[in-house]
Amino acid sequence: MLARFTKAPPAAPADQLACVRPDGSASVVPLPREGVLPREAVHFVAETVLGWHDALFGLVAAGADAPAVAARARALPAGPVREPQLHQSSALAECLQAELWGGASDPAAFAEKLILACRRRGVPPPDLDAEELARVRLALREFGAAWRPLGPGQSLERTFAT
Repeated sequence: MLARFTKAPPAAPADQLACVRPDGSASVVPLPREGVLPREAVHFVAETVLGWHDALFGLVAAGADAPAVAARARALPAGPVREPQLHQSSALAECLQAELWGGASDPAAFAEKLILACRRRGVPPPDLDAEELARVRLALREFGAAWRPLGPGQSLERTFAT
């Protein structure tokens, strides 16, 4: 699936993500501006690096509506968790965004933050070792280096393997 992240003009409240599936169908979601990188971009990078296919981008690739899945990912579950990897990914994205704003912590401290974020969502923490965390952090730096210089109307396209 093609993921197209497009920057909007500076005065706009959100950028945009278009997910185009191999069959040509598409789903578009606004990307609220939240600092260094859009949250859905953090999801994309982490899910791609970790090979997660039952989280935000895997669900959209399988045909789900991107705005609906993004809304579920942002909300704390109100009952039994039906999409555990989606909520693990969201907890991971929260922790990674906090690092983008405030600086990285050592892997053990990061693991503790991830455990707490997952507990708030009612899901077990994912198995994430220091090497995987380092790969995700590197991929986020690379994505950010490509995203930051884009001007209004310019896009960054990446492929989500299904």
